[in-house]
Amino acid sequence: MARGSLLTDVMDSLLSDLRYAARTLLKSPGFTLVAVVTLALGIGANTALFSVIDAALLRPYPYPEPDQLVRVYATSPRSGDWSASPADFFDWRELTHSFSALAAVNGNSMALSGEGPAEHLLAVSVTEDFFRVLGVGPTLGRAFVPEEMTTGHDHEVVLGDALWRSRFGADRRVVGRTIQLDGETYLVVGVMPRGFAYPATAALWTPLSFQPDLRAMRGGHYLGVVGRMRDGVTVAAASSEMAAVAARIDAANPNVNIGWSARAESLRDATVGDVRPALLVLLGAVGFVLLIACVNVANLLLSRGTGRAREHAVRAALGASALRLARGVMAESLWLGAAGAVLGLGLAVWGTDAIISLAPGDIPGLAGSHVDLAVLGFAAALGLVTSVLFGLLPAWRATHVWSLAQGLREGGAAVGGRQGRRSRQGLVVAEVALAVVLVVGAGLLLKSFLRLRSVDPGFDPRGVATFDVSLPNAYTPAQARQFFRALLGRVGALPGVRSAGAIFGLPLTDFDYSISLHEVDGHVLSPQEEEAGFSPQLRVVSPGFFRTLGIPLLEGRTFTDADRDGSEYVVVVSASAARRLFGSADPIGHAFSLGTHLFGPSYPRVGGRVVGVVQDVRELSLAQNGRPVVYFVHDQFPAAPMSIVLRTDGDPTALIKPARAALAALDPSIPMYNVSTMGEWISGSIARRRFYASLVVVFAALAIGLASVGVYGVLAQAVGERTREIGLRVALGAAPGEVTALVVRQGLAPTALGVAGGIVLALGLTRALAHVLTPMLYRVAPADLATYVIVTALILAVALLAAWVPARRAAKVDPVVALRSE
Repeated sequence: MARGSLLTDVMDSLLSDLRYAARTLLKSPGFTLVAVVTLALGIGANTALFSVIDAALLRPYPYPEPDQLVRVYATSPRSGDWSASPADFFDWRELTHSFSALAAVNGNSMALSGEGPAEHLLAVSVTEDFFRVLGVGPTLGRAFVPEEMTTGHDHEVVLGDALWRSRFGADRRVVGRTIQLDGETYLVVGVMPRGFAYPATAALWTPLSFQPDLRAMRGGHYLGVVGRMRDGVTVAAASSEMAAVAARIDAANPNVNIGWSARAESLRDATVGDVRPALLVLLGAVGFVLLIACVNVANLLLSRGTGRAREHAVRAALGASALRLARGVMAESLWLGAAGAVLGLGLAVWGTDAIISLAPGDIPGLAGSHVDLAVLGFAAALGLVTSVLFGLLPAWRATHVWSLAQGLREGGAAVGGRQGRRSRQGLVVAEVALAVVLVVGAGLLLKSFLRLRSVDPGFDPRGVATFDVSLPNAYTPAQARQFFRALLGRVGALPGVRSAGAIFGLPLTDFDYSISLHEVDGHVLSPQEEEAGFSPQLRVVSPGFFRTLGIPLLEGRTFTDADRDGSEYVVVVSASAARRLFGSADPIGHAFSLGTHLFGPSYPRVGGRVVGVVQDVRELSLAQNGRPVVYFVHDQFPAAPMSIVLRTDGDPTALIKPARAALAALDPSIPMYNVSTMGEWISGSIARRRFYASLVVVFAALAIGLASVGVYGVLAQAVGERTREIGLRVALGAAPGEVTALVVRQGLAPTALGVAGGIVLALGLTRALAHVLTPMLYRVAPADLATYVIVTALILAVALLAAWVPARRAAKVDPVVALRSE
């Protein structure tokens, strides 16, 4: 009974504190509103970003036992991770023991035609163990069987749920029907469940078959490999075994893949890639905003404690213990934290949508961001933690003013004495320091982004429209030549088109096709020389491509209509390729070939005589220098997928509709896809950096705003406490300017300390996180002096502005009124 009675007394006491705190806060609506809004901004920003991180990094993958899933890479001694060759894949599958199954994946585009307009789709060719590796089977029909992995028996297809619903109206009878893909007949054998898509944009899956010569190919690396580890096997153990197996393969094949190895990586890490460190940096940045908000509310509570010193003194005289009084302050903190969490959750719903709208589409899982139970729990936890954080110091300060005589004698100044002012100024120093760190980060990212945006891509993107066309496998090389000649003729004759061209591998589209050098001026490289040499990028273009895209010619000539099938093989090289191939010698007239069977048995090697040198182009991104590129003319080496480029003096998007009609007139079963402009491709190539910089700039603006409110609040409180002193100074002849300067100096002193501390903290953090920040920056050092100088000036200017208002108010104090009030 005694325990029950004690527990009841404690609960009653706590409820009493909460009720009293609620009434007290309601009596001060201005204070309560400012505190709640301040907390809501911090909690809302953190919750919105957490919802994004939860979707991208934390949410379980939609596969059984996802921790067992890995990506397996071949690793080059020169250039890191690569896809696997067919021969390597089959050796891995046979020789490794860490995996219950391995599957190969190869993505390609296919056109679905019939029963509606032609539609471009990402079709993924997979080996028979693919669905078993991921642990997900079709909801309708079946998966592939081993017999369907041989050429001639590989025209089956498994549909994705989204395609099944959008194209076939969720008709369950689709299994067993035939559809047209790239003009060929495929039998639908299954439909995958809703939400399944690997890779993320896959619409359907077909069998991955290998002819005997292709199965034995070890030099062509184009297969993605996914595996499921056996129970108890770790990623590190699987990687160790892969390296040992790769060493055995290397020893057994001394003339190919010299020095190559292999490794495994968890599927989540492979999918997320470099997004994880960037998102965690953003979470740290928004965490600083929350800390600043907590410091601000703590300062508000300290200032509020100043005015309530007499009340606390009376309550202490009537028997209230220090613990009871501290508990009362903490009860107010809990109410403020709870209200801030509720309002912050509402802001988080809006903020999540805003983040998704700002974000590029290539951040995995981002589209699935939403406020769910996990996000609700995070917001509730933030509300509780922040309540404790900003309530501890005011509660502790409240327990140290328990002299009734002092409290009644000094009244509101009891907590506002020297120690109280030092506490509040210390908090200002802390929040300014935190704001400096955040603004420095924003300045570095913003400067980096602006420099990247001004980079010359190596071509003129203005007025250029682009779209992709991929021919079905049924098209022969001769038909491909004729088709693209006819298409370029038709679109080049459209009203408003100045010139038209085509390329296999448009710049800034993540296209990467490199081939090792095989022969130079008649000298055939040994396997060791070929492996130690360089692998230029391969591109196939039409004669009018360089003129259309505005790539400057540096030497020689570009392709002409005379460079046709049957004439001498000729090539154009980029400036960096010319330097790598021929050094300082004149490249015109030299000949070389690349080691590939890409264009089939008719072209055992691709190469030719150099007739021109063009300027380097930024191929992968604006942040990477132009890579060595070798250009071939389409008529001599026809490629089936090509990107069409059209230049106009007007709006490039206006060309798309007539170009689509021109394409349909040639072959209505071939869809146009990846419709865009070169300006949009450039914008997309820097979209992630724009996203990161935009978020950090928003967080920095919040930090500056909160810090300025903190400086203003402390100075306004100080002016209120020193009204009598200011009145005496004015009465004794102090000019308004002197009073203003006095108050401003009082505000700038803690600000200057905070700036100094923030710079030291920022330098330490940027050095500690250099491995994360450096890839996010372009030609900007983490310790960039100009950024630190600008941030210092900005913070001091904002603090000066925040101090000016209470300083002006102090200068207008009437000494008679001030002295009479005392």
